[in-house]
Amino acid sequence: MEKVMAASANYNEPIIRFATEEDVPTILSLIHELAAYEHAISSVHATTSTLLQTLSFPSSPTSGYAKTLLIYPRSETHTPQCAGMALYFTNYSTWRAAPGIYLEDLFVRPEYRGRDMGQRC
Repeated sequence: MEKVMAASANYNEPIIRFATEEDVPTILSLIHELAAYEHAISSVHATTSTLLQTLSFPSSPTSGYAKTLLIYPRSETHTPQCAGMALYFTNYSTWRAAPGIYLEDLFVRPEYRGRDMGQRC
């Protein structure tokens, strides 16, 4: 069952959902695109296998180290391409004695930039 975080009927609002195991090839592709944008493609060592071992998914939310949100433009006519991702993990602040979230990567594909999709994650 797909978890959708933003499911309003407004067709201008993107769809944001937690990534599943089936989304790992898309996540890896986005990681490579981000690395190319940063001119650091040779630094990427992630593989489908390592992402499956280290990411957390709705089917096993307590395993893995990081969660990934995928963002899709809402479309009435076709299944859209993934527009981007936000990859994050929880942390802990000793000074505040409180848990938090660390946003590791926020990446929106160039053709979807300027639509506030990254702000929605």
